[in-house]
Amino acid sequence: MTRLFLSRLPIFACAGFIAFLFLANIWNFAVERDWPKLRIRSAHPLFGVAKPKPAPWTLDAFLAGETQKAVSANLGRALPVFPISVRAKNQLVYTLFGSSGAPGVVVGRNGQLYEQFYIDEFCARGGAPDLARVTQWATTIREIQDAAEAAGKRFVYLISPSKAARYPEDLPRSAPCASRAAAMPDKLAPYRAALDERGVHFVDGAGLIAQKRAEYSVPLFPRGGTHWNSLGAALALREMTRLAPSSIGDFEFEWAIAPEAVGTDRDLIELMNLLWPDVSYPTTIVARAGASGNCPRAPRLLAMGGSFVHEILAAATQSPCPPQIDYWFYMRTEENGVELGHFRRAPGDPANGERQSADPDALDENLRGADLIVLEENESNIATMKQVGDLRAAVRRSQ
Repeated sequence: MTRLFLSRLPIFACAGFIAFLFLANIWNFAVERDWPKLRIRSAHPLFGVAKPKPAPWTLDAFLAGETQKAVSANLGRALPVFPISVRAKNQLVYTLFGSSGAPGVVVGRNGQLYEQFYIDEFCARGGAPDLARVTQWATTIREIQDAAEAAGKRFVYLISPSKAARYPEDLPRSAPCASRAAAMPDKLAPYRAALDERGVHFVDGAGLIAQKRAEYSVPLFPRGGTHWNSLGAALALREMTRLAPSSIGDFEFEWAIAPEAVGTDRDLIELMNLLWPDVSYPTTIVARAGASGNCPRAPRLLAMGGSFVHEILAAATQSPCPPQIDYWFYMRTEENGVELGHFRRAPGDPANGERQSADPDALDENLRGADLIVLEENESNIATMKQVGDLRAAVRRSQ
């Protein structure tokens, strides 16, 4: 009897595992609506996975097979074993083939990670932009600057860098422009010229990174991230405070090598969802150089732009007079849509802050109270971002 039991033990184990998964799914569905914290979850949930859409319960959807497909996908994702299965598959692909199993993330040379979007944009450079559109864009930014200065505020426009454009030597060999990456045309020249002609106060963060990268022993973009690191952002913030002196004070800093990559320095490697992600590559930490300023009150900073502003704001929390920060940006929802978000940080708060209303009235209030206004666009999508129009609309409402 014992020998028979031992011979059938693998069958019993598999049956028990399948029963556990079935009961876990039943439990998760039972508690998901009213007691979501009681769901059985993986200890390491997946990054960057959109929340599955509810199954369509209509006759047409059922006959077309859409209901069955959605139910199957939702059941699969609800399994507690789903995250570790995805990580195991992605780790196998990365270890054996040096490739990424995550959509939109590409492994370049020397283990450098890139977003496919930035590679595609960089390799497509070459044609001249529509000068009428560039002129209109630069005129809009000058209009925002004039309104800000008329109200006694400081304004800075920032061009943030693209990793593919500033560190092209590690692009994957499969990139269309890998062999000519060092000779790609200067996309930003007409945009800089348009801003210069109109007297806009701007910092060319892309050009700054290209100029400064040789001066430092550590890359200004982390190997496993898509954004500039704290050192790159601190260099840009220092230029911004020199260009438009404001109540946050002159930003000077010291830097050191970080013990390991955290936060946005590892955003791409987290999206790869590996079993054993390597986050020991060199990146930086930054601290204010010198004493705090004489601050009669906390200044207020209104920042509008994309995800690259995050590192700028982290540096600003260490300025001589740390500001209250209102950060406006377009963000992805759990359903993989896009909406305008608004987060507020208390003075000196190193965290992301608390989410606030993103209504136009809230933006108008931020604009009225701001001491410093920062508008940012990345070089990859310069003159195309909605934030410029959103800020111009708020300026016009305030006049």
